[in-house]
Amino acid sequence: MDLRRKAVAVISVATLALAVTPLVAKAQECTGNKPKGGRYSTSAELYFARAPGSEDKEKLYQQALEVLEQGFERQPDNPRNYAMAGQAYAQLNRFEEANAAFTKAEEMWSCYGGYIDTLRFNAWVPAFNRGVQYNRQGDIEEAVASYRDAWTVYAKLPQPMLQVGGIYSNIAFQTQDAEARDAAYVEAIAAYKLALQALAGRPERLSPEDQQEFARAAGFNLAQMLAFQERYAEAVEAYEVYLELDPSNVDAMANAAVVMVRASRQLEAQAEEMEEGPEKAAMLASSDSLRMGAVEYYAQLRAREDLEADEYHNIGLGLLQIDMAAEAAIAYTRALELEPYRVNSLEQLARAYFSAQNHDSLAVVAQVLVERYPLNLDNLALLANAYRELEQFDDALAVLERREALDVQVTDLELEGEEGVYTVYGYLQNLKTEPDVEVELQFDFYDDAGEIVATEAVTVLTPAQDGQTEFSVSTESVALISGFAYKRAEPAEAETGA
Repeated sequence: MDLRRKAVAVISVATLALAVTPLVAKAQECTGNKPKGGRYSTSAELYFARAPGSEDKEKLYQQALEVLEQGFERQPDNPRNYAMAGQAYAQLNRFEEANAAFTKAEEMWSCYGGYIDTLRFNAWVPAFNRGVQYNRQGDIEEAVASYRDAWTVYAKLPQPMLQVGGIYSNIAFQTQDAEARDAAYVEAIAAYKLALQALAGRPERLSPEDQQEFARAAGFNLAQMLAFQERYAEAVEAYEVYLELDPSNVDAMANAAVVMVRASRQLEAQAEEMEEGPEKAAMLASSDSLRMGAVEYYAQLRAREDLEADEYHNIGLGLLQIDMAAEAAIAYTRALELEPYRVNSLEQLARAYFSAQNHDSLAVVAQVLVERYPLNLDNLALLANAYRELEQFDDALAVLERREALDVQVTDLELEGEEGVYTVYGYLQNLKTEPDVEVELQFDFYDDAGEIVATEAVTVLTPAQDGQTEFSVSTESVALISGFAYKRAEPAEAETGA
């Protein structure tokens, strides 16, 4: 079962205004060196006053910084010089140095916390907004650099690392290079963890609602990245943390079950390589615990009445993976109640009945499969198996002879639809006929009620023997199409002359 990628999107953060309200200072007993005036801070203030809007802005901040750096040596007990230097460093985009200066100022005067927090946030805003603008322009490298600058100077807000995580997640999903993809996963995981670290401090500059929404975004996406890296045990923990925030989220519950199964299998495989003893026993116990956790999640999902066909189908896939074939059959049946002509759910329902050795039900479903999708070796094999187990040997033999007679096979059928255009994609495999033979297939398209709403034909040329060729057939429909069936058109008989 694949992980559902319907992730909570990284929140789109609008450009923030520069004017901010300082945090309310909390009463406390101050310790350390109290900020004071002096020639260095006074001179720097003059440069600060002239800088905004000036063509020489950068030069003025550099001059202010040179004065303040003299104050570090000649007035080393004045934290005000460091606080102002942090502002100047930030204006010059020297964020590591800005962070160090702000940190020094706070260390020197304990009551500087609220003031320095505001200075840091004031430096954070333009850096973050630059990241937003670069991101919109598609300049990913500069966007990431700006978001990291914002984080460096103010690590109490999650937005920069949420955005960095989103950027690297997209890179991971889009790249075909395995090494680059793994590197992107690592960067995304690190970014989401930092975002959650900021949220753990319950930042006062975010409303409780925003804190929860950002935590959901970071938590879900972190869990996905860990799972895609096959770090299943960590992914389980991340999904469980997420589900504390959003306990009814179907995708998270389904994904948590998937990674629990995979983590269980990882532990089981590791245990097989170990000698008998307490460590192996503990590992197998952990594996069993994870499997039972997956069973519990699937039980909760199966009990719901508000799921879509896709969700019931995925539940069935997961249940098959943990050898709960009878329960999987129930999930596929629920999917087919919503979309009766859903080909993949019908195929999986047959496999579930096969695994559960429910031969009566398998015969019924396999008959439907063969009627709707007749050119498929697996469907015919399932039907023959059901007849054999039911001791209907003549029927089983007839199906096997029909299977042996197939000269072509149609496989991997998928239906996609968008804006009233529906397309079936599939493959035609040449089993034992000549290449370049025309095979005409007639497709009937059905709505959820099982009514035919469109019929289209497609002609496919056979590839070389044992080869396969992709084909598609499309139709337009204002009615919702949820499934299809096909049949092979018989070749027209040649007309004979008088």
